[in-house]
This record gives sequence, structure tokens and C-alpha cells, in this order.
Amino acid sequence: MTSLKKAESKIHGQGIFTEERIAKGREFYQIQPNKKYNHQVKGCAFIGDNTWIEDKVLNFVNHSCDANTLFDTSKLALIALREIQKGEEITVDYNLTETGGNRVDCNCGSQKCRGYFLRIE
Repeated sequence: MTSLKKAESKIHGQGIFTEERIAKGREFYQIQPNKKYNHQVKGCAFIGDNTWIEDKVLNFVNHSCDANTLFDTSKLALIALREIQKGEEITVDYNLTETGGNRVDCNCGSQKCRGYFLRIE
């Protein structure tokens, strides 16, 4: 399993950072949810019709419009979309999993920033 750590994020609050290089295409983290609800829970990952609480990694992965990771909802796993360097923050595009959510101002800092992302609250 890839070594990940929670630390202060330039994007928002706390984020998840890798302590090693991750190759493109690698499935590097399997989500082990603490709880699953069939309704929305603020501050937790809403995927499909379920809310997942996994407070080791998933609930601290920040949004980026130019994400380096895909959250595979069928495998409940994080997969690198490109090579991720040691020390880099792990990010996902919330718009891919929180469809139908509210528009929230984005501060991901990417050159590809849309200015907003979707978040179910």
C-alpha cells in the first residue's frame, strides 16, 4: 500500500499527500469505509446513492479541476491519472462523483480551473 499522510493543504484545510512516487494508472489506495449511509451526510463523500465515511484518506482528499487521481466508484479505489510525485497532494475532480450537487467556488489553483465544483451538502 502507498504511504499517504494528512497535512495542511494549499487548496483547503487538510489534504492527503503521498510520501512516494505513484505511477500513472496505479490503483494505490483501496477505500475501507467506516460507515455507509443511503442519505447525504455533510462533509463526507457522496457517491452514487450512498455516503461514505472513511476518515483515514477519502474524507480529506481535496477537489481539483485538474485532478491527479480518479476515484473508481465500482472498486472504491483511488487510481493515479498521471505520475504523482513524492510530496504531492492527492486530488480528485468532485464533479465526477457528486453530480447534481451545489456549485461551490473553487480555489484549486489549476490553470484548468473551472471556477467551481459540485458538492453535495
